Amino acid sequence: MSISGQEMEKLLQEFSENTEGVLGCSIILAKDALMLAEASQKYDSMVIQWLSERILSMAKESLKQLMNDYHLQSVTIEEENHLIFLRPVGTEYYLVFILNKEENRGLIEYNIKRLQEKLSKALGLQ
Repeated sequence: MSISGQEMEKLLQEFSENTEGVLGCSIILAKDALMLAEASQKYDSMVIQWLSERILSMAKESLKQLMNDYHLQSVTIEEENHLIFLRPVGTEYYLVFILNKEENRGLIEYNIKRLQEKLSKALGLQ
């Protein structure tokens, strides 16, 4: 990895500050949901780590039962007022976002895509 945890947290913090409706975001290792960096004051990092591991595990197991060959692109959970997104960065990392649903989803998606690109580049995946 060519980026430190502090540098990851800085990118996540910039994303949070420049994107309306972000309640929390973090980056985790895909294989065991180990939290590498986070930008959240509202959520306990252990809860986000546990939640991420469970969501990824369930999504992968579901796809495995349905298809022989799959590549998980994203996971979205939509609640009345909130969204939870898990988005990949390469094959080893996932971004986890907890968002207020009232904000402009197109702008949120655009900012997520930009963050994915920045992290991919910083991690030497591009």
